[in-house]
Amino acid sequence: MERIDRLSKLLRNTPLNAFFGWTMVFLLSLLGIVNMMDGRFMWFALIVLVICIIIAPAIILHKLSVMPSWYFIILTIIPIIGNTTAYHFFLTGIPVYFSVATIALLLAAEISWFTSVRMHYKFALLLVVITTLAMSGLWHLLQWVLDVNLGTAFLLDGRSPEEINTHVMHRFIYATITGIAAGLLFGWYFRKVRPGVGIEFPPHESANTQEYTTSRPPAPIRKLLGISDEKQKLATRIMQACLFILLIVAVFLKDMPTAVNAVAGLSITFAPAFIKHKYNIILDPGLTLWVTLAIFLDALGTFAFYDNVARWDNITHALSASVVAAAGYVLIRAIDIYVEEIYIPPKVLFLFILLFVLATGVVWEILEFLTDELTTRLGYKAILAQHGIHDTMVDLVFDLLGAILAATWGTAYLSDISYRLADKFEEISARKNTK
Repeated sequence: MERIDRLSKLLRNTPLNAFFGWTMVFLLSLLGIVNMMDGRFMWFALIVLVICIIIAPAIILHKLSVMPSWYFIILTIIPIIGNTTAYHFFLTGIPVYFSVATIALLLAAEISWFTSVRMHYKFALLLVVITTLAMSGLWHLLQWVLDVNLGTAFLLDGRSPEEINTHVMHRFIYATITGIAAGLLFGWYFRKVRPGVGIEFPPHESANTQEYTTSRPPAPIRKLLGISDEKQKLATRIMQACLFILLIVAVFLKDMPTAVNAVAGLSITFAPAFIKHKYNIILDPGLTLWVTLAIFLDALGTFAFYDNVARWDNITHALSASVVAAAGYVLIRAIDIYVEEIYIPPKVLFLFILLFVLATGVVWEILEFLTDELTTRLGYKAILAQHGIHDTMVDLVFDLLGAILAATWGTAYLSDISYRLADKFEEISARKNTK
């Protein structure tokens, strides 16, 4: 199977590779002890995780000679060595994020090898990019939470919130560049390097891709909403009209941020109609209302509410994140249905959606930062305003809340759309094959 032909390239079953591998595991163990004695418990926990990932194939396959290729282990441990011994030599966070990307690739491969999850190698590469971005966001969010609640100084070290936020944005940019570069590098590796030697994987459990499908929301939610399809469509049209009026007002007042958000928002709210016309995929009126509401509240916030209404930004972030999570769920689930080499159980898909939304949140914060920098230098009012590190981290918290909402609801409400999208993939593929 392609699963083994491709992903097994990460493993080697040779005495020399095993010697290097176990030597570096021993070195990691020493570094873990040093970090624990110095009170660097977050790095100690990371080292324990890395050791577990490296030795997992040898333990599960009961063959100590089976280890990840030594150069993957080196990519993983160099930043740990540098952080423990000479952190000042690392001028950027790029080595650290290469380590994160490598860990993500090894972990994705091992999940595919030893669980019921099936993962095509290209999907694993996409997961590497998403995980690198998500882990950057989660790492800084965890540091911020510890600083705020326990008085540590991982991020909040006496600098102004704006200075700290700029530093974190640079880290997010490094994570983005590194994640994409690592994905391209690992893709080249999969195409060029020969498979591992003499490695037999345990058989996969039979996968049932039909196990979680329905086209209706849970009964409690249906009763709570109690809104007919006609009223949902009417509410959507009213908000679209309000967005158009807001655009006219913004142009009259020369309010560029609101005008840009209104134009972008209107375009997105008509996406369901475009999808219906182009691909004959009809979205439920409730989903269309959901998307339109998120766009409408964001546009109102840009016009006046972000500065004048407490927690408005948090509400829009949670709602927008739920929409992003829903889109990610539909797409990943459709790929799961369409591609035979991929199988993602519901619980694993839930985790993937959280990573997807966190990664999207990091990209959004980068866009806000770069847009603010550009508009400030050009002498315009910022279109997407950031207000220091606390604003950024709270945004990520509410992104996670919105993701949890959509990922929890997704298995009960969005699978029907995923099946229709997978059918459309099948139609497109059939047309290409007949040409």
